[in-house]
Amino acid sequence: MLSIKGALLLCLLGVGIASCKKNMSETDTLQSKLGSGMVSYVEEGNVLALNGSNYSFTPHYIGVPVLLNKAAKTNDTITSVVDPSLVSQYNQIYQEKNPSIQQGAFKVSHQGTFPLAAGTTQAKDSLFVVLNDGSQLKDSTTYLVPVTLAAKKGSQLKYSVFFFKVFVTKGDLKAKMYDVSTIDGTQANILGSGAIDVTYDVVPESVNLRTTLTTLFPAHDVSVKATLLTQNELNDAITNEFFPGIPMPDNTAELSKDLVTVPAKSLLSGDYLTLRFPNKANLQTFQWYVMGVKIVTYTGSQYGVPPVANDSCRAYVRVFLTD
Repeated sequence: MLSIKGALLLCLLGVGIASCKKNMSETDTLQSKLGSGMVSYVEEGNVLALNGSNYSFTPHYIGVPVLLNKAAKTNDTITSVVDPSLVSQYNQIYQEKNPSIQQGAFKVSHQGTFPLAAGTTQAKDSLFVVLNDGSQLKDSTTYLVPVTLAAKKGSQLKYSVFFFKVFVTKGDLKAKMYDVSTIDGTQANILGSGAIDVTYDVVPESVNLRTTLTTLFPAHDVSVKATLLTQNELNDAITNEFFPGIPMPDNTAELSKDLVTVPAKSLLSGDYLTLRFPNKANLQTFQWYVMGVKIVTYTGSQYGVPPVANDSCRAYVRVFLTD
């Protein structure tokens, strides 16, 4: 009887151990890879929404070398892929709570392929991860992105897994006023509302206004359009901003150039909105006049940038004629 009980106990212990090995195998495998070397790097990803489309960028990253323990005996290729399944294993090992990532949210640089020449221990290209599709990710969240590596012809990798942490922000691309040209020592001011304000004691031939984006947009050149403020908008501005004077009469001013371009990877427009005064002779002396320009959404292109939702998209030009 004792021998039978002992045999049953040994069987149960054997089943328990086998079960533990099965449950822990994936984590043990990852830990063995970490034991041979693991590197964690921090990157930044941006998701920008423009006219219903989301654009994903990786403005800040650190490229890491793809290394071998020994020189490659022959020409080889290291392949690498993002493996979302390793997030949960990493969390288990390090007791972290990194959120899961969707397949395709991130990808590896250089299409995940890193050629190695015979006799070398390092690939020519460095490895980093790229935000590929951040539409389903959360704003202001750090994501753990595991990358696994393998050699096609058996070269011995120094690191077979990398972990990158990518801080992702999301937002809408908007445009606002940046500055306005001045003459004779006049200075433009930023009002409490965010609008630009400039005053003249003569009516200039033209006034140039430059626009800026709220953040860089590397994907494409974009367009920013402006229009004159209406008489009602000018009356509201006179009240809200405590401007002296009256709205400049209609047909006194015009935007001879109302559309500008912001080049890709730039904040500032490459050209200027141009305001002219074809009927300035109709203005009277010793009278304050107020007129203004605001950015509006340009609908003639999918890359037309809408204005910020505040008065930073406006510029006021005020004139007081003394002679």
